[in-house]
Amino acid sequence: MKTEIIYPTGKYFKSFHEALSTVAKERVYIEMIEAPPLDKVSSFQSQLIEKNGPVYYALNGDRVVGWCDVFPEENPRQSHRGGLGMGLIPEFRGQGLGSKLLSSVLDHAKRFGLEKVELNVYTSNISAVALYKKFGFEQEGLIKKYRKLDGQYFDCIAMGKFL
Repeated sequence: MKTEIIYPTGKYFKSFHEALSTVAKERVYIEMIEAPPLDKVSSFQSQLIEKNGPVYYALNGDRVVGWCDVFPEENPRQSHRGGLGMGLIPEFRGQGLGSKLLSSVLDHAKRFGLEKVELNVYTSNISAVALYKKFGFEQEGLIKKYRKLDGQYFDCIAMGKFL
């Protein structure tokens, strides 16, 4: 079955929630270790979609297997910037979907009027760091001991890209 990149609608929120939950439970790649409740996730996604904001899902059939979104800063003095989030469920990694998602969301972010996209990525997430560098993100800082999980610290790279 072919995987496609789509601009989502509400019909995919439950499946998106399941994908988010899968990645969160890995406790390695994204900040959360469990997904928020479905209604909260649906509301969050709906707000971005209602504004025609930059958000894309990777679909395999009707199943969301990955996502990429950029949430604009709410402060008017910082609204030229947005924070990137993305993830892929394990069995769909290494197939070029991250590049397709990131390309789609960055193009949309520029059309949306954003000037800069920012993200934080764990230094241990080598493949994600390489992906972001491939797309022109630059390291803007290193945050030592950014996260503490199960007694272990994780450093994080702050990255940014001007559109």
